[in-house]
Amino acid sequence: MNSLFGKTIVVAGATGGIGEGVTKRLLQHGAKVVALGRNEDKLEQLRVYLSSSVDTNNLITLQVNLDQGQEGSREVYDKLKERFGYLDGAVVAIGTWGEANRRLIDVSDELWEQAIQDNLTSHFRTLRTLVPLLKTDGALIHLSGLSADSPYPGAGLIGLTNAAKKSLVLTMAAEQDSNGPRIYELIIGPIRTRERVARGVARANWYDPEDLGGFMSELIQGDTEAAQKPLHYMIQRGS
Repeated sequence: MNSLFGKTIVVAGATGGIGEGVTKRLLQHGAKVVALGRNEDKLEQLRVYLSSSVDTNNLITLQVNLDQGQEGSREVYDKLKERFGYLDGAVVAIGTWGEANRRLIDVSDELWEQAIQDNLTSHFRTLRTLVPLLKTDGALIHLSGLSADSPYPGAGLIGLTNAAKKSLVLTMAAEQDSNGPRIYELIIGPIRTRERVARGVARANWYDPEDLGGFMSELIQGDTEAAQKPLHYMIQRGS
């Protein structure tokens, strides 16, 4: 359980249902985790939640907005670099459902532009900030939903932005030279978040957020066969 001892890993979106479980598992594996979020209250709630099950001495919470233009991105880069130096790993677990539950033909210009901003542009800006912060043997794991590969009737905005994010991440991975950090796209199915479990809608064959964190630990270590491939899937147990 100390496979990540001595490594510093940033988790963008750490206060979300998936991010909190990933953060928990990375801490259990011995990493120093820098949990990033926009809301200070949610970051404090994350610390309180994790303190009941893991040692939070290696948890650093930091309020920061990664979704900024070039000047703002550079300021965030400088802030993280000055405080933590180059990173061993990064996890990008951000995104919002928004008002995506409608047919594409019914999507207004305003809703279209908001969805692109929230679920594509924000990811590009986050990657642009975090990838240069990684050590040459470091790794970044980006999460997208299964709709990246299949039509998603009734919520096409989510599907099309997931498909675009998949292309974005895999292209960025291909553009890295052999000496650069590794970049991974992890396509996931429904996840057993605490909120879904509380509502009674989580199924037994869905992965827990901590399962994702365990697989990410392997990718960050980089010494498995899986770590040699940029694209991975965790859809449901047994699949």
